Amino acid sequence: MKKLYPLTAIAAVILLTHGAQAQTGGTYTAVRDGNWHVTSGPNVWDPSGEPPTNCNNCAIIINPGVTVTLNAHLVLAGGSLLQIGSAASGSPTNLLIPASGGADWATGYNVILPNDGSTPTNKISLFRASAKINASSAGTYDGVLTSYITSGVTTYFKQLGNAPNGFVETTVASNGPAAYGNTLTGPVNLSASGTLPITLTDFNAAVSGGEVNLTWKTQMEQNSSRFDIERSSDGGAKWEVIGTVAAKGQSITVVNYAFTDANPGSGTLQYRLHEYDLDGRPSLSDIKVVRLATLATISIFPNPAKDYVNVSLPVSEATAGSVSVRLFGQSGQLLAEKNVKGAGGTILSFPVSSYAPGNYLVQVTTADGARQVNKVLISKQ
Repeated sequence: MKKLYPLTAIAAVILLTHGAQAQTGGTYTAVRDGNWHVTSGPNVWDPSGEPPTNCNNCAIIINPGVTVTLNAHLVLAGGSLLQIGSAASGSPTNLLIPASGGADWATGYNVILPNDGSTPTNKISLFRASAKINASSAGTYDGVLTSYITSGVTTYFKQLGNAPNGFVETTVASNGPAAYGNTLTGPVNLSASGTLPITLTDFNAAVSGGEVNLTWKTQMEQNSSRFDIERSSDGGAKWEVIGTVAAKGQSITVVNYAFTDANPGSGTLQYRLHEYDLDGRPSLSDIKVVRLATLATISIFPNPAKDYVNVSLPVSEATAGSVSVRLFGQSGQLLAEKNVKGAGGTILSFPVSSYAPGNYLVQVTTADGARQVNKVLISKQ
C-alpha cells in the first residue's frame, strides 16, 4: 500500500535534496517565446517573474501561442498546476525540454510532480490538441517525472522523455521507456499519481495436473492496487472473476505473481488479468488460451468393491498420453497412485481389502489436464 507523507515532510526532503527555498502560492504566466530561465535581460514571464525552483501550491500558465524552452529544474508540490495553453484559444502552445547534460535532478531540465497526497493533486494540463510537450532531445535527468518517498528515499518515475524511466534517488533502477514516450499532445492531464500504473510482462497460462497455473511479472508499478483474474469458457462472450491478487503498489524492480485455477473445468478456456490502480482505473492484459480435454466415461467396477477396485480407461485422444489414477480415502488422503502411458483401453486394479468400509474417490487425470472423479463404495459384505 502506498504510504503518503505530509506535505511538510515532502517539502523538507525537496529542500535537502535540491538546496533551494520553496515558495508558497502565486501565479506565473509565460507571455512570450524564450527560455524558461535567463540570468539577465528580458524573460518570458509577465511582471510576476519566473516561478521558483520549488513551488508549493503554484499556478504556472504558458499562454496560447507561446513556446517556452525549459532550461531549469522545477518541483511542483502542494497542489501546484502547470497549464499549457487554454480552453479559450487553439493557438499552438509548446513546452520544449532539451538535453541538459546534468549529473543529477538539480542540474537537469525537468518538471517533477511529487506524489505528496495534496488535493488537488499536482498536475500538468495540456489544453486542446494544439498544446504540446516535446522532450525528444531530453537526457537522463530531463523530462517530466512523478515521485514518491518511502522511508526517506525518493523514487522517480519518468512519465515523459527518453530512457531510463525509473530511479531511486539518482541511481538508475529501470531502463525502460518513459510512460508516454517523449512527446505529449493535449488535451490531457498528467497528474502526480500518473496514469500508467503498471508495466506487465510475461503473462502465461499452463495446464498441470488438471489445474491451470497463471504466472506474470511486472517491471514497474506505480499506484497499482490489485489484479482480478478473469476466465471465459465461451470464446470471450462472458468473463467471470475467479480470483484476486493484491499488487505491490509501488515498485521499479521486477515483481513475480502467480495464481492457480484449481477447478477450471474442461474445453477451451481463456484467461486475462484486469489490473486496477489506486484510483480505480482499470487496464486489461493480453488473453491466454488453454485447452483441457474432456474424458470419455471411465468405468469403475465392482462398485461396491470388497477386495479390488478396477478402473477401465477408454480409448480416446485424452488417454493416448500419460494418465494418473489416484485413490483417495474418506478424509481426502492419497492412498494409492498409478501412472501409465498410452493407457487407453487398459484396466488398472487397486487392492482395497485393507481399507475400512465407506465411500472413496478415484481420480483420473490426463497429461493435458482433463480430470474425472468417480465415487466408489468399499464394503466388507
